[in-house]
Amino acid sequence: MGARYPISHPKRPFREISLGMASGIDAEARWSDRLREAGLRVTRPRVTVLDLLAELGGHHTAEGLNATLTAAGDSMTRGTVYNVIDDLVRAGLVMQADRGPGTAVYELAGTWHHHFICRECGVMIDVECEIGEKPCVHGDVPGAVVDEAQIILRGVCTSCAAAQ
Repeated sequence: MGARYPISHPKRPFREISLGMASGIDAEARWSDRLREAGLRVTRPRVTVLDLLAELGGHHTAEGLNATLTAAGDSMTRGTVYNVIDDLVRAGLVMQADRGPGTAVYELAGTWHHHFICRECGVMIDVECEIGEKPCVHGDVPGAVVDEAQIILRGVCTSCAAAQ
């Protein structure tokens, strides 16, 4: 059984979502403290997006998250998904992973890390940061305060290298 949303809406009763996520009550319990500690209200869209990112793991575009929710029968609008992700990134609960030009990808915030991107297949692999927190590299920018540094490693992944 999928997640059952714990926060009802006057026009939408509790619903089931077939993503294999925790029940809505479990999801709300799991995320409510973290949301409040980050200074955010606990809302159904925030809990749903956090739970979906946790269930899927890895790196996902906002469009991909929206498509997954839509396919599961969630009526969250694309704008709501983007707004929720923006709130969660600013609150430090979700990280925007830099993969260079193109669509941004997001993942649950955890230990600060970098990414390897395969030039052949585009796979994005987490690479441990030696320091584990940001900023781990301090550029010499006179007068500026550096608060984040993301390093992107590029090359050919093991699967693509083996196929060559």
